[in-house]
Amino acid sequence: MKILLAYSSKTKNTKKVAEAIYEEIKNLADVNFINIKKQKVKLQENYDLYILGAWTDKTNANKNMQNFIDTQEIKNKNVALFLTCGVPREHYHADDSINNYIKFMKERNNKILKTFVCQGKIDPKILIVFKVLSWKDPNFIHKVTPDLVEMVKESKSHPDAKDLADAKKCFREFLNLQIKKS
Repeated sequence: MKILLAYSSKTKNTKKVAEAIYEEIKNLADVNFINIKKQKVKLQENYDLYILGAWTDKTNANKNMQNFIDTQEIKNKNVALFLTCGVPREHYHADDSINNYIKFMKERNNKILKTFVCQGKIDPKILIVFKVLSWKDPNFIHKVTPDLVEMVKESKSHPDAKDLADAKKCFREFLNLQIKKS
């Protein structure tokens, strides 16, 4: 089985998860592991499976990953998605984000075989941005509340060892099932 494992990372959260997944599956299949920031030309190969990792931006995969998917013409493919998000997995924002990523991929007729979401650390600068935006627009949705400040503080330890172990297990088990099917 030939796999493209590609990721987009801004604060190294998604990179950590991608590296953990790669270390876990590299001996199970032929895996091409890339940071999309370094991929300047269209890939010439086709893959049996595309594992695509992104960080969350505006409840979706970030624009760099979306552009990569379109530039690489990842359409009508078997895909597995993973996403890092500043909130805990159980938070509605994480669900909205992965669901929007799934929708984006389905619009390109991709078959979603697996998804994984884990928390990543939130860039503390976001609090400054939210304060400015709240000042400019009193109706801005992300008010800087004590809960938000606590969430930013709590996120600092993620992705943690458990998050990485969960990612490894998720993709190892998924890939073992795919190999058995083929």
